[in-house]
Amino acid sequence: MIDVIWQAEFQQAAFRCVVEAFSRPGQISTLPECQHNAALALLATLVDGESSLADPHQMLENGDCLRLQIKLVSPELAAFILCQGAQTVDFEPCLGTLASPEQGATLVLVLDALNGGRRRYQLTGPGIETTVQIAPQGLDKSWFKQRQHWNSAFPLGVDMLLTSAEGILALPRTTLIKEID
Repeated sequence: MIDVIWQAEFQQAAFRCVVEAFSRPGQISTLPECQHNAALALLATLVDGESSLADPHQMLENGDCLRLQIKLVSPELAAFILCQGAQTVDFEPCLGTLASPEQGATLVLVLDALNGGRRRYQLTGPGIETTVQIAPQGLDKSWFKQRQHWNSAFPLGVDMLLTSAEGILALPRTTLIKEID
């Protein structure tokens, strides 16, 4: 029997979840019937044989790459980058070009939890009525510092999807993030 994350019905529902998460930055979305690693479920939904994927922290197994039908590339060339959120940033992703800003990478960060972390952040921007606060657990603070640098020449930049067993939380490049003391 084919695992649920590889089935079209799951992927369609998961894609709607991703769209909802990007339209409401900072809100946690739960993937449907997901008993698996949310990051792998997201990749099963978002990538195909034409996509480029980087796995700099070697989180994917060979079987996952075969099922995803992708060839791994370096982070500088990848449309999607899978990372362990607890590790520091050690690469430069593709930021797109002025003619094609949509070619900026989407980073999928695996965290311990989407809530309950010691550091709290305030989000503002499109899709957020006033402000939203998040406290991701298992996220090295270098990610948001680098994200600010990467997104400083808007519309160039990266989008982020934070994942844990709870679900997903989207941070489009238009979302401003400020650490709360």
